Amino acid sequence: MEVAEWGVKDLYSIPNVHYKDIHVDGTGTSVVSARVAGTATFDNVDARNVGAVGINNCGTFHFTPAGSEFPFFGSGTDGGGTTGPWFASWELPNTITCDDHPPIVAPPPPSAW
Repeated sequence: MEVAEWGVKDLYSIPNVHYKDIHVDGTGTSVVSARVAGTATFDNVDARNVGAVGINNCGTFHFTPAGSEFPFFGSGTDGGGTTGPWFASWELPNTITCDDHPPIVAPPPPSAW
């Protein structure tokens, strides 16, 4: 989660976060959630058994016509779950996919990659 406390969300940002060579298995909801301004890149991040939309992007909750204040960029991402690929093209670079109460989906038992 990329989050700033509500009272200071417009004062701070979390820019240039980088995730690389990660496996995510059985999130129950999303792979990543943004509740702040900033940016993140994903390189070779594979996810499976994702229970909700892969990126839950609310940004700073201003919902501007330009999109979220937290754009995500990536390459080499793979996998997904109940809603399709976790890093779907319609989530890039800053589409608002904000859902504060996604249904939780119980992941399957662990298995080998």
